[in-house]
Amino acid sequence: MVRWLADRFRVVLIASRNATNQKNYPAFVESAALAEEWIWVDDLFGDWTTVRQAELWHERYGVRHVVCLDERGLIVAARLRGLLGVTTGQDLPSAEAFRLKNRMYELLEGAVDVPSFAVAADGFDVREAARRLGTPVVVKPVDGAGSKDTVVLRDEAALDDWLGTHPVTLDAPVLVQEFAAGDMYHVDGLTTGNEAYGVTVSRYGGSTLGYQEARPLTSAMVPLSAPAHGLLTEAVRTVLATLPDTGGSPFHAEFFLEENGHVRFCEIAARGGGAGVGPCWKLAHGADMFRAHALMQCGLAGEVLPELPAQPAGRYGWYLESSPEGRLLGLPDRCDLPGVLEYNVTGRMGQPHGGATSSIDAIQQFVVGFQGDEDERKTFDELSRWCAQHRLLVPVSAA
Repeated sequence: MVRWLADRFRVVLIASRNATNQKNYPAFVESAALAEEWIWVDDLFGDWTTVRQAELWHERYGVRHVVCLDERGLIVAARLRGLLGVTTGQDLPSAEAFRLKNRMYELLEGAVDVPSFAVAADGFDVREAARRLGTPVVVKPVDGAGSKDTVVLRDEAALDDWLGTHPVTLDAPVLVQEFAAGDMYHVDGLTTGNEAYGVTVSRYGGSTLGYQEARPLTSAMVPLSAPAHGLLTEAVRTVLATLPDTGGSPFHAEFFLEENGHVRFCEIAARGGGAGVGPCWKLAHGADMFRAHALMQCGLAGEVLPELPAQPAGRYGWYLESSPEGRLLGLPDRCDLPGVLEYNVTGRMGQPHGGATSSIDAIQQFVVGFQGDEDERKTFDELSRWCAQHRLLVPVSAA
C-alpha cells in the first residue's frame, strides 16, 4: 500500500504484527521502508494503540487521509476519519452499511430481494429465529467475511447440534437468515458517487462453504452475452445506488440467481474480493483494484477511472485448493497446464494444517484464462486431477 502513495504523500503506517506474519515478506519490509514512520501493533483493529498513534501523528503531521484495505478495519478507519476531521474516504454510515449485514439488509429492503433475517444475541434468539423462518437457515456473523463461521442448519437436528456447541450467550451477535437456492455469483468493480465502474460478473463453481469439506472453490467470469451478466450488473447498480456512497472503493457483491432468472441479494463489501478476484480483475481491466482502493481513499478517483477499458480484455477465473487436514510436505513450484496464467503456493510447507477456516483458506491458487465462451469446467477438472496427483500430504501423526 505504501508504495502506491509514497511518491505523492508523506505516509505513516500502522501494521498488524499478527495478521499475515508480514515480517517474512521482503516486499512488505521494502514497502514499509518508504514510510516516514511505521509501527507494529498486535491487534490492529482492536488495540487502542492504533487510535492513540493516529492522534499523535495527526498532531505532528496533520493527517489528511486514512487508508485501509482490510474489511475488518473499515469501520475503525471511518471512525478515525471522523475523529481527525478527514473528509476523503468512506464515512461511518457507509462503512456500517457495507460491513454490518443487518444494516445492509434494512437499507436494501424494497430495492432488491433480500433474505428474511433476524439478529440473534444468544441461543434463545437463534432457535426462535430458525423456527420462525423455517429450516434450512444460514447462521453467520453480522460482520463476517470469507464465509468464516458461516453454517447452514438444514433441519431441527442440525439446529440442536449448533446450539449444543455454542454458549447460550454468544460472544458476538449473529445473523440468522433464510436459505437461498440457486447458483451463486460474485460481481466486482469500482464505485464512487453510487455508480459502478469496471464491472465483472463471475459464477462460483460449487458453494463458498465447500471449504468445510475440503472441496476446492472455483470462479469463472461469465461471457458479456450471458443473461446473468446483464441481470447481475443491473442488480449491483441498484444496490450501489441505494446504499450510502463509499467515497470511492472497490466492491465485491454476491448474489443468487435462480433458474427462472430471479435475482436474490446475498451481501456486498466495500473492498476488493479475496482469492483470485483481484488478479482476474487486473487481467480483465489492466488495473490493480487494491491500488485503486488506496488512491480512491485519498480522493484520487480521477486518476483511476480513466484507466479502465470500456469492456474487459478477456474471460478469467480462479481455482483454490482448500487447506486439507494433515502435514503438507510438498507442492510443485510451477504448473504448466494449458490456460494457467498464474500459480501460487499459499500453503505452509512442513507445518500441520487443521483444515480450512474460510472460503479463501487454501494451499494453492491458480488464475486461468478462457477462450471466448469456453466451458470452464474442463479446465477446473484438469486442475483438480493435477492437484491430487502432485500434492504430498500426510497425516500429522505420520510426519
